[in-house]
Amino acid sequence: MFTSKKTQTVGTVKEFLTGQEKKVKQDWVPLAAAGSALPLIFNIMPAFSFAATNTSVDVSQKVISAFNPLTELVKGLSYPLAFLAFSAAGIYWLIGNRPKAVEMMQGATIGYVIVQLSPMLMRLLVSVTAGF
Repeated sequence: MFTSKKTQTVGTVKEFLTGQEKKVKQDWVPLAAAGSALPLIFNIMPAFSFAATNTSVDVSQKVISAFNPLTELVKGLSYPLAFLAFSAAGIYWLIGNRPKAVEMMQGATIGYVIVQLSPMLMRLLVSVTAGF
């Protein structure tokens, strides 16, 4: 399992630098025989149909609708929490602690935007994982 692979030499450095290639005689008879047998193999194999393509769409819609109450709850809680964070940042601004106020406003804004984009992110994740 952990054995080292041997290095295979394909030519000399001189051949590589001059652009000369070693001509290898290829035997085309086995390739032609294998190629002519492919239509027979494919005609013998039965056709399988595993699942309809609309199944993944149904599963995606079920996953999105299952998480819909949770996303609506988080979005509903984001309004008052963002208001409180902005109010606290305003108070910090008024008392002179401007770096803390700016930090709180940045955090509240980024968090609010992420929460509001959560349904879109959910649809994106479901559509990406639908192919698996």
